[in-house]
Amino acid sequence: MDDLQGAAGHIYGRIVLTNTGSAPCVVAGFPGVSVVDEAGRQIGAAADRNGPSGAPVTLAPGGRAGATLAITQPGLLPGCESTDETTRGTRLRVYPPGNRASLLAAVPGGVQTCRDPAVHQLAVSAFEPV
Repeated sequence: MDDLQGAAGHIYGRIVLTNTGSAPCVVAGFPGVSVVDEAGRQIGAAADRNGPSGAPVTLAPGGRAGATLAITQPGLLPGCESTDETTRGTRLRVYPPGNRASLLAAVPGGVQTCRDPAVHQLAVSAFEPV
């Protein structure tokens, strides 16, 4: 996750995929994103999709596409007002669009996450060129 920034009860960051292959590839749509603990167990609800699905992005070898992830701070959401309703997640599990295999991305310093899967704390945009 790149470029973490805070604003009015939210943290925003970019999930960036890089084409490490030798041929062009296409990324289209939204990634699946959730916060996980050190053991890889999901904490809380997966990210909701936010905004339009966007156009397919063709990535040349070394090309990059990014999606914006918004994380609402605990305490602002019903069911997640007290510290005993949260835990610290250390990584993001990211499913690129159309994939069943996931990638793990470290979250520097971790992220305080609502334990209850009924609380929707995350929202992610579709991929776009970086």
